[in-house]
Amino acid sequence: MFESIKEKVVSVDQLAALREQLQDKTIVFCTGCYDILQSGHAVFFNQCEQFGDALVVGVGRDQTLEALKGPGRPVNPENNRIYLVAALQDVDYAVLNDFEIGEGKIDFKEVMTQLRPDVFVLNEDDSAIEHKKQLCDRLGVKMAFVNREVPPELYPTSTTNIINKINYAFRAPLRIDFAGGWTDVPYIMNGEIGYVSNVAIKPLIESRNKQFNFSGYPRGSGLSTSTAVKLLEMIRAKSYNAEPKTLEMIAEDLFNLENKELNWAIGRQDQYAIVFGGFNCFECGTDYAKPLETGVQPETLERFKKHLLLLHTGVSRNAQSAVEQVYKNHQTPSGREALQIIGQCGKDFYPALAKEDFAECAQIMERNWNAQKQLASASSNENLDAMYAFAKENGALGGKICGAGGGGAFIFYCEDPLELKRAMKKRFVDCFEIDFAFEYDDIKRLNTF
Repeated sequence: MFESIKEKVVSVDQLAALREQLQDKTIVFCTGCYDILQSGHAVFFNQCEQFGDALVVGVGRDQTLEALKGPGRPVNPENNRIYLVAALQDVDYAVLNDFEIGEGKIDFKEVMTQLRPDVFVLNEDDSAIEHKKQLCDRLGVKMAFVNREVPPELYPTSTTNIINKINYAFRAPLRIDFAGGWTDVPYIMNGEIGYVSNVAIKPLIESRNKQFNFSGYPRGSGLSTSTAVKLLEMIRAKSYNAEPKTLEMIAEDLFNLENKELNWAIGRQDQYAIVFGGFNCFECGTDYAKPLETGVQPETLERFKKHLLLLHTGVSRNAQSAVEQVYKNHQTPSGREALQIIGQCGKDFYPALAKEDFAECAQIMERNWNAQKQLASASSNENLDAMYAFAKENGALGGKICGAGGGGAFIFYCEDPLELKRAMKKRFVDCFEIDFAFEYDDIKRLNTF
C-alpha cells in the first residue's frame, strides 16, 4: 500500500520529465507548508484539482518553515508531510520545494521553473500575489484563485489553531488582599455586611494537560494559590461550561465547590478576586458578593504598585491556628469589634486609593493588620511582629500579612521598595521578594470563553 503513495512523491530533478510525460494534460500546481494536515487542506486540494487533469503539490521544507513560522516549527518533518500530502486522493504528485526563500516568501521558484504547470492556484487572500504573478508571467503560467471554503459538515480550523489547542493552558491569577479579609465569611458575619478590597496579580497560575505551573510562587504565601488551583480544575472539567455564565456565576460556582469540599464555612473574596480580575472592593453579604464602583483607574493602580513590596517571610503559611481562633472569637465583644474595624478598613481603602492618598492606604492596611491580630493572635507571632516593626523602621508606611496570617507574605507600602527589600533581606536572611504585576483581565478574557 505504501508503494502506491511513494510513487506519487517526486523530486525537483524529475519534474521536467513529468512535464513531458503529462504533455497532453493540464497540470495544476499549488503549494504550502502543510505542517499538520487538516480538513482545510483537503478542501483546498479538492478545489485545486478542479482546474485541470493532474495536481502537483509543493511542500515547504523544514528550514523554510522554521524561518517563516519561528522556533518549534514545523511540528512534523518534511518527509512525513510530503508523504501525507501524497496519500490524499485529489493529489497526483507531491514535491519538496526549494531550499531558498525569495521575495514574496516564494520557496518554489525552481519547482515552478522545472514543472512549468499550466495553472497555479492560490487562495484569494494570499499575502504575496504580486510577486507570484511576476513569476507566473515570466513562466507563462496562468493564475487561478479559490476562496477559503468551509463545507457545512466541517468546523473551521487551521494549523495554528490546532497547535494552540494542543498547547492550550487554562490560566488564573492570584490575589493580594489589602483590607477587609474575614468580613467576607457569611458564617462569622452573622448577617452583617462585609467589605474586602483586593487586587488580582500575575504571573498567572497555569494548568496544561492536568499539570500545574505555579510560576515560581511558593505555596503557603497567603495569595490564594489553592483557590486558583480549584478554579482551574473547575473550568477545565468537561462537565463545566463557563461560556454562557457571568463572572458572578463562575465565582459562586467556585465558592460553592470549595464550601462543599471543605467542612467549615469559608468566605467569597478569593473566588471573586480571582474570577473578576483587577482591583475591586467587594460588598459581601450572607448569600452574595458584588463589586462596588470604586473609581480607581489603572493609572492610579500602577502608581500605587511602584511603592509596593510583596515580601515572603520565608515561613510557609499555616493558617489553621488562626482560622480556629477566628471561629472561636468572632462572637466575643473583642472579636466583633475587630471584625467591625476590618470591615470598615475594607470599605475605606478604595476611596483613599482613588484619591491617590497612598499614605492613607498604608495606614488602613496597618489598622486592618492590628485588628486581624486582635481577632486571632495566631495571625502573627514573635518573628512576624519583629519583621513588621523592622519594616516600619526602614521606610514602610504600613502593610499587613496576606491572607489569614501565621506566615507567608507581607505586603508593604513604602517610598523605596528596593531599599526596604535590601534592609529586610539583610536582617531576615530567609525572606525574599515575590515579583508581581496587577492582572486586569477577568477569568473569561484570560481563557477566551
